Amino acid sequence: MDAIIAALGFNVKAFLAELVLFISLLIFMNAMFWKPIMAHLAARDKEIADANRKAHVTEQEMERLRADYMARITQIEAEARAHIQTALKEAQAERERILHEARTYAETTLRDGIASMEHEKFEALKALQERMVGIAVTAADRALGSAGDAAAIRQSIISHIAQHTPTA
Repeated sequence: MDAIIAALGFNVKAFLAELVLFISLLIFMNAMFWKPIMAHLAARDKEIADANRKAHVTEQEMERLRADYMARITQIEAEARAHIQTALKEAQAERERILHEARTYAETTLRDGIASMEHEKFEALKALQERMVGIAVTAADRALGSAGDAAAIRQSIISHIAQHTPTA
């Protein structure tokens, strides 16, 4: 084995020196390079985890606010529908009241108009009868001259007209 070591040109002192140098370099690199990098990576991982946690909390808050918003919208829509229904019912009741008043007024006006027309008709017929009686009395008086009793003729004409005129 010494021959193989000699053929390779292996120097034990150089190997030990290189081993000590390698371990020293490893300790130096660990202290100066790897620990700071690992600390930086750990801090970055912690920041990422915090950001993810914060994003998750924000998302949950957003969902809660969205649910609250939807509940408020639903409540407002229900209140609006209730107000609309109330307004419609009030409007319908007012419409019915106005229609009832209009019908009542129209019926009253119609009844009053009919009564007024009946009264005017009666008065017109009465005036017409009086005129007819006057014309008939005048005609009878001219036809009979002074031979007839004007009051009796008038009474006879009135009773004759009354028999042939329908009563109201």
